Amino acid sequence: MAYDGRGLKFGTVAELYDAYRPSPPPEAIEIFGQLTGRDVLEVGAGTGLWTRFLEGHGANVTVVEPDDAMREVLERKSPEVRSLVGTAEDLPVPDESFDVVVVSSAWHWFEQPQATREMARVLRDGAKLYVLWNGFSRDVVWINELTKLREEPGDGNARPRGWTADVSDDGLFSDRVDLAMDWTWMRTADQLFAVFGTYSGTLMKTEAQRRAMDLELRRRIEEVAQAGMVEVPMTLRGTVATRVTRLH
Repeated sequence: MAYDGRGLKFGTVAELYDAYRPSPPPEAIEIFGQLTGRDVLEVGAGTGLWTRFLEGHGANVTVVEPDDAMREVLERKSPEVRSLVGTAEDLPVPDESFDVVVVSSAWHWFEQPQATREMARVLRDGAKLYVLWNGFSRDVVWINELTKLREEPGDGNARPRGWTADVSDDGLFSDRVDLAMDWTWMRTADQLFAVFGTYSGTLMKTEAQRRAMDLELRRRIEEVAQAGMVEVPMTLRGTVATRVTRLH
């Protein structure tokens, strides 16, 4: 994985990650259509927030997750799922074995073009790749200002931002479509505060930086809370592409 293993920091807060990060909204099924009986591979599955969604819609799910602590939570909560140790750049599954590959909030950690080529390898002809991010809506001023607190410019924690995936360079995918689905996440003020402790920018901060962020975060959340609750504007963003037919 890229960025000096920064993505593997999440294992240090695996239980909090599972408790406080957003699960996919119910309407996300509109993106996938029918999943019942389909062979789905989830890459970088974390603690299984999307795994449980895919399972709940009848998919036959296999997950690949490199972080032991994250995978332990997933396996405890989804014991029927086939769980594998591995990375996006070296998937431990056979060629042409899946109808769907799903990546949620992990694409930016992968080395390219190796990861894209691996996903093309394991997908059947005409199968779908879904690269998704489920997070705060960046076009809402107050939430955008809030998210800046976790990765201040110049603190050494910044990483490239983007909400789509370029998967067509090698001619392995076609019919690329970028998507965005807005939804609302109801949180208590405490829950919204807690989720910020699960982001890589926060995990990479010094103790002093973390204390300063927490004080400002609390202040800003209290300003927008109504009776202790916050309507958090969210957007499910990403890219869907189709595996092209192989020339056998």
